[in-house]
Amino acid sequence: MKTMHTSCSLFLLAALTVGLAVGQPKVSVDKSGIDLGATYNGEVKKAKILIRNSGKETLKILGVQTSCGCTTVKQPKSELKPGESDAVEVEFNSTGFRGKITKHVTIQTNDPVTPSVSVTLVTDVIDELTPVNNSSVVWLGSLPVGKEVAHKVGFKNVSGKIMSLKGYTSTSPSVTIVFETKAVMPADTVFITIKVKPDKVDYGTEQILLQTDSKKQTNVPVRVTFIGTKAS
Repeated sequence: MKTMHTSCSLFLLAALTVGLAVGQPKVSVDKSGIDLGATYNGEVKKAKILIRNSGKETLKILGVQTSCGCTTVKQPKSELKPGESDAVEVEFNSTGFRGKITKHVTIQTNDPVTPSVSVTLVTDVIDELTPVNNSSVVWLGSLPVGKEVAHKVGFKNVSGKIMSLKGYTSTSPSVTIVFETKAVMPADTVFITIKVKPDKVDYGTEQILLQTDSKKQTNVPVRVTFIGTKAS
């Protein structure tokens, strides 16, 4: 009798658990991973994650976070009725990255069983003009304020075709560029001279975009960092 009573209790407990689960919100996503394929350095890739409420009660979206500031999201609806869906729009900015990259998008909800769902983004960030030292950052060290300093860096053309440099943009007038040549043959290296004239005593980080005639990588990002110091 005791065994039968125990079995009945377990059965009722299981049935109650199932009943509660059926009456609760339930989050589901259409994919657990997104492969963005090859991404050219400086390119912004977009993707979508479809969220669905597969439960019987209102699903509340408490927030969507990313593992890096390079990845941004457009927040979905704050609530989804049973059977309702919405999309999380994702943007990955590849500027400054190289090689295999993995990022995560985490969705927090009031689903009592699975309150957190993570979707992985993967991509391979490549260049057509790659730095000869394979570094995304040009570190210039301590520089006296008001004094111009020149630094030469090289970029190898790995695109397999002739490329031309059309110009550049800079986030600061204190950082300028001089080109030695603008046409770059396949497998050749082009050198540019970065000129920096710090205007204040502080850590500085500026970005240069080398503009090319390539349809695949129209801009090649270069980050320049330094520390402005008092002139002696």
